Amino acid sequence: MPDNTMIMKGLTCGAYILAGCLLVLIIDLVYKLVNKKKKASIKTSFIKGVVQAIVTIFVVIRVASESETLSSFGNTILMSSSMLVVVLGFIFQEGLSNIVHGFILVWFKPFDIGYRVEVSVGGEKLTGYVRSITLRHTIITNIIDNADCIIPNSILDKASVKNLTTSDITNKYPVKVTITYEDAQVPEKLQLAKDIFIQTVREHPLTVTRADKPIFVNVSLESSGVMLTCFVETRSAEDNYTACSDIKGTLLAAYAENGIEFAYDHMQLTGSVNIKQSEIGNR
Repeated sequence: MPDNTMIMKGLTCGAYILAGCLLVLIIDLVYKLVNKKKKASIKTSFIKGVVQAIVTIFVVIRVASESETLSSFGNTILMSSSMLVVVLGFIFQEGLSNIVHGFILVWFKPFDIGYRVEVSVGGEKLTGYVRSITLRHTIITNIIDNADCIIPNSILDKASVKNLTTSDITNKYPVKVTITYEDAQVPEKLQLAKDIFIQTVREHPLTVTRADKPIFVNVSLESSGVMLTCFVETRSAEDNYTACSDIKGTLLAAYAENGIEFAYDHMQLTGSVNIKQSEIGNR
């Protein structure tokens, strides 16, 4: 009979563990299905972690209740509330802090999944995209090396966070090219250079252009030539980097095709150099 009791308790514990694992997997699957239809957010990511934690704790408690040793140990601790507070405070101090700060991050929502942020932690700046948030930490993918940086919620909540992404603000960066004064002083060539610049920016697939906001090319006089500046506007910083590079390459070919020269520093030697006959002989 005792053997049968132990077997039944073992089967019960196994059933609880199996059910808990399946439930955690189902929660994760539902989370992924929801994110396919709707953009992921830190709220859904955090709630998923909370539900999975509750399921895990419930399974642990049920399994422990089936064991006489663990059950008696738990009853002993519960007899002293002060001991319980001390034990839980010591074990879960850091974990509870991260959970509380995680709730603060989700509630006040300074950023969301997919946002580009700049975080200052320990005197160092990290720029990347928010990937997910759990009960313990937030994962940010670094844009420099594409590495996942794991930051505890308690540290992230206290850190300086600059939100570089909003739904309405795009990324802008100026592209500057310098043409020669000889070409710029011909009105037709200067206008052609500006028109080519505008057309190149407008036709790039990554740039954002609006009919009510024309593209403007600024003209400034520099020591070595006439500088043309145009802001390239894109949806993201990565798109901006690619678009600016492509536009510069296109301008190189388009200006050469239309006879417009880029200005660059020249060195011109004037005068004559006298070389003695003896020096020529030595050579």
